Amino acid sequence: MGNIEKKQISRKDFIKGVGVSLAGVAMAGSVGGLLTACSNIGTAGTANSTETLEWPYKYKKLNLEEVKERAYNAYKEKGG
Repeated sequence: MGNIEKKQISRKDFIKGVGVSLAGVAMAGSVGGLLTACSNIGTAGTANSTETLEWPYKYKKLNLEEVKERAYNAYKEKGG
């Protein structure tokens, strides 16, 4: 194992490489969410909703027990 060159990397090059890697990971992670969000454009909203929603949304008091039950069921159906 005669001459093995040891390559030195500068701090500037190391930080640049880490930054590029983190940017790539962040972009790759956000693409999946973007594609999922775009695929459900026609099915957004509730199944039996006939009213069109306008901005700004009007305040509507929610039934706390119904919200808890829907959240629990959604968690169980989607696998957490």
